[in-house]
Amino acid sequence: MLYDLGHVSSKEPFRRLVNQGYIQAFRVHRFAWFVCARGRVTERDGKFYWPGPDGETQRSARSSARIGKSLKNSVSPDEICEDYGADTLRVYEMSMGPLEASRPWATKDVVGAYRFLQRVWRLVVDEQTGAERAAENEALDDETLRLLHRTIAGVSEDYAGLRNNTAAAKLIEYTNHLTKQGVTARDGAGAAGADGRTAGPAPG
Repeated sequence: MLYDLGHVSSKEPFRRLVNQGYIQAFRVHRFAWFVCARGRVTERDGKFYWPGPDGETQRSARSSARIGKSLKNSVSPDEICEDYGADTLRVYEMSMGPLEASRPWATKDVVGAYRFLQRVWRLVVDEQTGAERAAENEALDDETLRLLHRTIAGVSEDYAGLRNNTAAAKLIEYTNHLTKQGVTARDGAGAAGADGRTAGPAPG
């Protein structure tokens, strides 16, 4: 219909089929056939405890499975967005692994994506004043400029190939370089470094 209306140039809206892997999570068994609800299980020192009328009972049976309501291992994206923001959830899901592979969910690792976005923010915004730190017509050193161009080329190729996890890795590497070198406009670095850094996470 979109092709008939002239909105798209191809009759087939999708160039190729991509079979995505499952996002998996652990499930804890109370019995061989009974799966404990995620919110009722407590983990301490690598062991899992189920609350009962006579106190807590240790359960050691744990397995990995796709996330689903019937398996009682669901993770609410609303809770992640509330605690860390929607951008953090997107970055974490992108960096979990190859799109075609099944990947294990680990809520404790979400904080890594959150800290990455915080570093990006601090590169371009002064946390004390809220003013932008990107200045114009400032030159980057040769090493940073080469890394910037490699990052832009690599991330562009990865996005086109749906390799979101390796694209995220390249952006993290470039951000770490800028942070280590103290590359901010306030310190006399330049807009090229900051603008290239912020354009990467928002390719659209």
